[in-house]
Amino acid sequence: MSRSEPIPRIISQEKIESLKKDFFSYIDHNSRKVDANLPVFFGHVIAQLERSFPDMDNSLHDEFIDAVAYHIMEASPKSTSIGVIEQIVKNALRFKRNGRGKGTLDILAGLKLMCVGNFTDAIQYLRPYAKHDAQIGLYIAYCYMRLSSKENPPLPGSTKTRPSEMELVAREQMLEMLRTKPPINRLRQLQFADNEFLEQACWAILGFAFEWFPNEPWFIRIGLEKAKKDQNEEMRERLLKIGGERFFNDMFFLRELYQMRLERKDGAGTAGVVKQMMQQYPDSSEPLYYGIKLALLSGSPTSYRQYREKAITAGMPNHLIYFFDFAFAFLTKDMPTAQATLAEMKRRFVSLKYYLSMIEYVLNEAQSGDEGRVKRAKMVFFDSFEAYAFQVLKLQESSGPVSP
Repeated sequence: MSRSEPIPRIISQEKIESLKKDFFSYIDHNSRKVDANLPVFFGHVIAQLERSFPDMDNSLHDEFIDAVAYHIMEASPKSTSIGVIEQIVKNALRFKRNGRGKGTLDILAGLKLMCVGNFTDAIQYLRPYAKHDAQIGLYIAYCYMRLSSKENPPLPGSTKTRPSEMELVAREQMLEMLRTKPPINRLRQLQFADNEFLEQACWAILGFAFEWFPNEPWFIRIGLEKAKKDQNEEMRERLLKIGGERFFNDMFFLRELYQMRLERKDGAGTAGVVKQMMQQYPDSSEPLYYGIKLALLSGSPTSYRQYREKAITAGMPNHLIYFFDFAFAFLTKDMPTAQATLAEMKRRFVSLKYYLSMIEYVLNEAQSGDEGRVKRAKMVFFDSFEAYAFQVLKLQESSGPVSP
């Protein structure tokens, strides 16, 4: 950027949300008026955005339009009509800066149609975007299952057990998801349509998936991702129980269970998971690292010595053992031992001097006497230490951080 170019102003997300709430309130109290004058209303939205946030980038601008459009769908008494939905989408699209940004509006329209029970049209809106986010694929399969309930039931006394045509299509949709494995929680705009009905729809179809594909762990995995994002601890625990029972030797589920137990400060439960990991993967260094991590966080010298000895026997790199020793001394506030260990590392491992210089700085910060600086130093060290250990041992990152 040259000196003559203006410095862009920082856009306050809080102010954007405040303006959004103002428009939502207006829509709620004047939905019929908005329905009758969509171009005028969106024109007013754009004018207000340009006055309040003249430097707003295209992405934030279009997300704002998407959110307003969906709220109109939610508030309008006519939004059960496909024609009204299409008019809202058409008008919103005219005012988006990305002229090809129809996808988000189509998805939001499909979700609205789902919520009002128009599953057939909802599928048409959602289907082109199933590969963008697993949640969309789940919604499509749910729509097919709801349509299956409207098919003709078997005649009284019939022994027919074959699934209905729509249920078969729902299963095919889930099989397609298994083939493509789209990410979940990728599209932020899905949050605009976050409501109890859609939440229940998502878990309901995943329940069918667990029944239809009992030997497939992927559906449990995406369910776990969703549960963690939603902070749904009850569902998270339930899914880990299913995963643990069906795939008891799958390191992914053991890793997730370890993380959950650690977050809940369940030392005995976490130690039990480490023991199970070591039984299932006796030749892997990963369970040993998780045991050392638990010892570091608990500050137990006995536990640390036990896992340290096992790490040495397993042939872990010598410099990593030194790092473990430093970390234990540092986190248990044994600063003389931490300093002595760091000095020995600097002497022995010259190739690590840049990283060790950073560690030395963090060590000095931890001895500053300022409570805030000490806490930040510990957090910075632990995050850095874990990332380094993962890199050396070539481990897969766990699902979330746990601060010392």
